[in-house]
Amino acid sequence: MNVLFIIADQYRWDCVGAAGNPIIRTPNLDALAQTGVLFTNCFVQACPCGPSRMCIYTSRYQCSTRTVDNMTPLMDAEENVAKVLRDVGYAPAIIGYNDYAVDPRMLPVGDRRTTGLSYANFLPGLDARLYHEYDSPEYFDWLRRKGYPEWLLTHDTIHKPDIPAEGPGEHLPLRYPAYYRAEDSESQFVTSVAIDYLTKRRGKSWVLSLNYIKPHPPRIAPAPYNDMYDPAAMPAPNRCPEELETDHPYLRHMRREPALVSERDLRETQANYYAMITELDTCLGRLFTALHETAQWDDTLIIFTSDHGEYLGDHFFSDKAHFYDETMRVPLIIREPTRAADAMRGRSLDYLCESIDFAPTMLDFLGVPIPDRFQGQSLLGLVRDTPDAAPKKRIHFEFDFRNRMRDVPAAAPDSCVLWVVRDTSYKYVQFGLENMPPLLFDLKHDPEERKDLADQPEYAAVVADYCQTLLRWRMKHEDQRMEHWASQFR
Repeated sequence: MNVLFIIADQYRWDCVGAAGNPIIRTPNLDALAQTGVLFTNCFVQACPCGPSRMCIYTSRYQCSTRTVDNMTPLMDAEENVAKVLRDVGYAPAIIGYNDYAVDPRMLPVGDRRTTGLSYANFLPGLDARLYHEYDSPEYFDWLRRKGYPEWLLTHDTIHKPDIPAEGPGEHLPLRYPAYYRAEDSESQFVTSVAIDYLTKRRGKSWVLSLNYIKPHPPRIAPAPYNDMYDPAAMPAPNRCPEELETDHPYLRHMRREPALVSERDLRETQANYYAMITELDTCLGRLFTALHETAQWDDTLIIFTSDHGEYLGDHFFSDKAHFYDETMRVPLIIREPTRAADAMRGRSLDYLCESIDFAPTMLDFLGVPIPDRFQGQSLLGLVRDTPDAAPKKRIHFEFDFRNRMRDVPAAAPDSCVLWVVRDTSYKYVQFGLENMPPLLFDLKHDPEERKDLADQPEYAAVVADYCQTLLRWRMKHEDQRMEHWASQFR
């Protein structure tokens, strides 16, 4: 049996046709959902990319990994799903990138990573087939053989749009196409490498972690995708003017420069984001076809997801960060190939689940014991609808915002953190800084998360209950690596 674990970067949960989006065109992901299970309430445990991915591969919350930002080193990096698989005889491979920063204490004297920040590395246990985040030397060689000019084959130029000589005019530059043809995009190149990998392993068991940068910026798409979506047809953003008038110190600080306020900028950015997603979906179609043509489709567990979402102007934010669902919630499609999952094919489940559940799900499918230190739980029972499958009642999320408070001298860096507990009724946000009161959103009556109720007297008991829930969660899941080691001898 095989495992294909696909992570798209910065992909919103609601940008899949099968999830109910009437505008987005994702025929291949929709088809995957029809033969698998679509989870509509999956949440990551951290952002940005590096912290989230370390939670995913280690199956541990950020309070356990302590990787709080990009390029923050990960301790105990060998305790990850790839190393577990390698220890039982698999040779898990990775194509793309990992966003992993090496613990400098395990590096030799003079290694550049002991005196600088870098996450251009792969976790122990992974067989690196291609390092490719935004681009790679291998990609440029591929384009060179196709006859592309040398001036284009650099990181600074390959991701720039082909803007007319007279300038972008009334449009944003992202409305113009890339210089390269659609079949020569970096996503297509990564897909070709992946197809070559799985084709050569036909008849053998394999595990592949496949990572695409799209639809993460740079915001660029080749023709015809760049012009595929009409900006005027884009959905209205989830925001209201009152959000700009908030007196909450966190939100007031983070919205000092509201994002995508201009109607043109908002809608053209949305159209570009949708374009990148459809381009990615086309690549996934090639990949799935290759599995069919090599007779491996019925032997391969496929997990498609993302490391975090994207605001696209919602709440007057862009990019990712903070605590709203737009950044926490991600798509999740699991296609389990065996007959045990036949009854659930094409189902959409609204059960709460977390990104730390991905690694246990892969191990469970392959019959590999799940390590004691892993904090997630397998989703295989839900995919197979087994009687003992127990959905989670709540999810948790953390965000370290010290780098966004550097211009606030009174903000102690280690206190610039927020914790979130969310279930189907409420979302509660606790801040580490004393001058930042908690937030509470009633998700049943305010699913858009626009009205904070934390200071309302009638919700005092709810605030106290969710605060206690957060404390108990943290007490259970904070870094306990030495106690886990010692317990085997007790």
